[in-house]
Amino acid sequence: MAEETGGIGDYDAKRDTWKIREEKIRKKLHALLGEGGDFIIEGHWGDLVPEEYVKCAIVLRTNPLVLMERLKKKGYREGKVKENAQAELLDYCLIKAVEEFGDERVFEVDNTDRDVDAVVDEILSVIKEGRGKKAGTTNWIKTLEKEGKIMELL
Repeated sequence: MAEETGGIGDYDAKRDTWKIREEKIRKKLHALLGEGGDFIIEGHWGDLVPEEYVKCAIVLRTNPLVLMERLKKKGYREGKVKENAQAELLDYCLIKAVEEFGDERVFEVDNTDRDVDAVVDEILSVIKEGRGKKAGTTNWIKTLEKEGKIMELL
């Protein structure tokens, strides 16, 4: 959607990513959602979705070490790999979702070592039933400390 709306901004070489024009994307989303119906919106910028249209927000979770391997395979630079893994470790996207939509509408789905069909089934169950793993269920710091692997991310 960012490309279609002119929402892509300047390139941030330091972070190895494109900036977005949040207001352009927010306006387009508001217009689309205002037409009615149900939508599933995927992306890292859930806070751009007008709050009044959100029935539930599902945050996909991945073990940060597994995430690092996935991103390396996709050709991401080392700095970007580490930034994303540390964000996952510290619940960045989860916290943003809870701040925007409240913990009663935010659910977690762990996709680590799971096939796509199982993840989709869990997501559809959360959407249909309005219940699932609540925000704060996943604790990567505790998991990685227990495994003695936390320092690999710092």
